[in-house]
Amino acid sequence: MTGEISWRKVFSEQYRISSNWRKGRCFIKEFSGHSEGVSCIQFDDERIVSGSFDTTIKVWNIGSNSILLAQTLTGHSKTVRCLHLSGNRLVSGSKDCTLKVWEMEKKESWSSIACKATMIGHSDAVRSVDVCGERVISGSYDCLIKLWDIKTGACLNTLRGHTAPILCVQSDDDKIISGSADTCIKIWDYSGSCLQTLTGHRDSVACLQFDSKRIISGSFDWTIRVWDINTGEHIRTIDWRTAEGHNRAVRCLQADDQRFLSGSDDKTIKVWNIETGERLVTLRSTGYGITCLQFSDTRIVSGSYDNKVLLWDFTV
Repeated sequence: MTGEISWRKVFSEQYRISSNWRKGRCFIKEFSGHSEGVSCIQFDDERIVSGSFDTTIKVWNIGSNSILLAQTLTGHSKTVRCLHLSGNRLVSGSKDCTLKVWEMEKKESWSSIACKATMIGHSDAVRSVDVCGERVISGSYDCLIKLWDIKTGACLNTLRGHTAPILCVQSDDDKIISGSADTCIKIWDYSGSCLQTLTGHRDSVACLQFDSKRIISGSFDWTIRVWDINTGEHIRTIDWRTAEGHNRAVRCLQADDQRFLSGSDDKTIKVWNIETGERLVTLRSTGYGITCLQFSDTRIVSGSYDNKVLLWDFTV
């Protein structure tokens, strides 16, 4: 009987959270501390990590928005443009042309963060970063993708092919997919061979994500496009005219197996059905464009030009 009651509670909680997502019902918590706009975001169950145009990285206690409990990481000399958090390891990329690897150690009564490696090799801003195993993948305004050893900081390979700044990269065990200001999406293997080039966007490809079936890309042309990852075929375009899409540049997106979220200069976050492209709900921010977002089953964390991080909590 106890087990049955427990499962009822679990089902009830899941249903309530799902209903909150559909209705856009959430509690918003604000994290203020950066002196300039927030450019990138990552989070897990315990902390939010934000990078900013003010050159710093802040690590926030997800349970408290007090700046007194936040840690500030300094080391980059220009805008922090991208972050990747996995466990206690954080990788950051900056307009200062470098990447840094940070070890974040936490005990019950104290925490410490130390920079373990700095990767030098790009000749322009590092705009995007991903981590696959012990490899760091970076995309830069110098039009190059570089692969790095996360422990030693050594450059393992350089991928050439884009003709304009690279704005987004994502990887898995056997491929890398990149989006660029040249309006193209490229699929690469780790040897550096370009396997496929996808064309269709009319402006910079600012963000993308892929799974085993599809690539989803967002662009400064205000559209989101969905592609078949195996054939490269264009499946659908989501725009403001025909699909209730964004009416300004799409800056960021993330997907899971049920939905994907997009953030835009139009000051909204939109939630979409990943299979059909149907818009499920539109969330409106505090009046500034959305620069970055990440989400889980119960939360969204977003950053914007107003220097603030917002946590959207759907467990209310």
